[in-house]
Amino acid sequence: MEFYRPAPLDTGKHIREGFNCGEPTLDEWLRRYAGQNRKGNTAATWVIADDQYRVVCYATLTMTSIDRSASPPLLAKGAPAQVPALLLGRLATDRTVARMGLGTQMVKHVLATAVELNHKAACRAVVVNALNIDAYNWWESFGFVPLDPQDGANLDLYLLTKDIEATLARL
Repeated sequence: MEFYRPAPLDTGKHIREGFNCGEPTLDEWLRRYAGQNRKGNTAATWVIADDQYRVVCYATLTMTSIDRSASPPLLAKGAPAQVPALLLGRLATDRTVARMGLGTQMVKHVLATAVELNHKAACRAVVVNALNIDAYNWWESFGFVPLDPQDGANLDLYLLTKDIEATLARL
């Protein structure tokens, strides 16, 4: 099976029906809301598709900011009151291609996007909202750290843009 590189979702070309990552909310979001969010400029969806243009992996990106006063010291140091960041809101891989490394390829794409964005507009960090503890641990394996290490229920993590190069070198 061959796959295309990450590309912006094209609702006229990419096939979203049948996508099944095992988490119904992520499956439904791709099918029902990804196109609407792009049209409304609230989230950009990037996809990896197979040679039949079926989406097998996707990620959503949007800009966000983090209140410096509630940020960990490394994120807050020298930052403005609202720390600029890139939010990776969703990441999902279809079960049929699980464990083939497509999620990691998408993470590489997102991190490279953050570096490029930082050169053009400033992006201090990439932030993820892990869906569950397994996803949280997976993000930690890429070097992401907890936004609030004192709150065990908080599944938000971040990676400073300045640390992305080292992360990409390990992948």
